[in-house]
Amino acid sequence: MERLRANGFLIGSTTGYTDKMMEIVVPEAKKLGYYPDTWFSPDSTGHKGRPYPYMAFRNIEALGLKSVKEAVKIGDTVSDIKEGKNAGMLSFGVVVGSSEMGLAEEEYESLSEESKIKACAAVSEKFMASGADGVFKSLDDFADYLTGQG
Repeated sequence: MERLRANGFLIGSTTGYTDKMMEIVVPEAKKLGYYPDTWFSPDSTGHKGRPYPYMAFRNIEALGLKSVKEAVKIGDTVSDIKEGKNAGMLSFGVVVGSSEMGLAEEEYESLSEESKIKACAAVSEKFMASGADGVFKSLDDFADYLTGQG
């Protein structure tokens, strides 16, 4: 997040959690270094969450962007990809640590290299089949792409 902010990027987030749940999640996520400039839950869109595009649109509005072309969606679920595509954004999947992979960090790290490659390939294929414009192994790889370092 710090590298993206240092390069002038704003960060908006969408969630399937309710606002009430986010009252707990937001402060804990901030302690871990994740603090988007804005976030929206289905509570803000008439309970129409992902894959509807409305939470993404609310972020675009709140961040003061003029077009969906100024935004990029990255997520760890097929619903994230579909939300971004339905909003008309470039949409990417992040593989390691994703909900789609379903492995905690220590579980992933305990896999053999061959198993890691297979697990990443399976999730990547799922994201691409759902319409992703691309897939990144990690959020660091995504930041490299956005900042022109990858």
